[in-house]
Amino acid sequence: MELRFRASPAEQHTLLDLPWDMPLAEWPEWYLVALPQGISRHVVRFIRLGNRIYALKEVVESFANREYQLLRDLERLAIPAVEPVGVITGREAYDGTPLDPILVTRHLQFSLPYRALFARMMKRETVDRLIDALVVLIVRLHLAGFYWGDCSLSNTLFRRDAGAFAAYLVDAETGELHRKLTDGQRSHDLDNARINIAGELMDLQGSGFLDDTVDAVATSDQVGERYE
Repeated sequence: MELRFRASPAEQHTLLDLPWDMPLAEWPEWYLVALPQGISRHVVRFIRLGNRIYALKEVVESFANREYQLLRDLERLAIPAVEPVGVITGREAYDGTPLDPILVTRHLQFSLPYRALFARMMKRETVDRLIDALVVLIVRLHLAGFYWGDCSLSNTLFRRDAGAFAAYLVDAETGELHRKLTDGQRSHDLDNARINIAGELMDLQGSGFLDDTVDAVATSDQVGERYE
């Protein structure tokens, strides 16, 4: 099977010498960069090439190509999201075993997954600003005709922005781009956000990282109101 790169010629040259014949989970440590990482159903690793850091996600080919195209569409629409770099397909191990493709995105400098922001006790005011940032992102996505399908803190990266946060989409795997969203699609995204955020906040509460004044369910229930 021939290794294939779906990326610009410059990016192809940069990525060419990486060990694509190894499962991503087995890449040697000298290729990797230790950065805070969110929860993912796939194997995700960070690497540094020159002065740039890339995020690599191992995923089946149809999902990799679809997410790459959706991220390119969001980039074209100037929506806050991670920058797509390429997709590497046709991967094989030394023994000829097929390996899943890898989606490559550029690491968003100075950004953190939400769990890293809770490394210390998170106060109610900070949680409110975090939720506000996520709601602003959802509104921008919906105005652009993008149905997320899995709105959550886990699928978002956050940057500090003065006294607030700015939110960026990091996982577009379940997304769909339409000319205009229906009321049902918008409601479904908001319901997903409410349920996911409640679970994520309860998980933090159980780990002792959430201030006692924060009610996980009541906070997540405010998502629809803030969206409107």
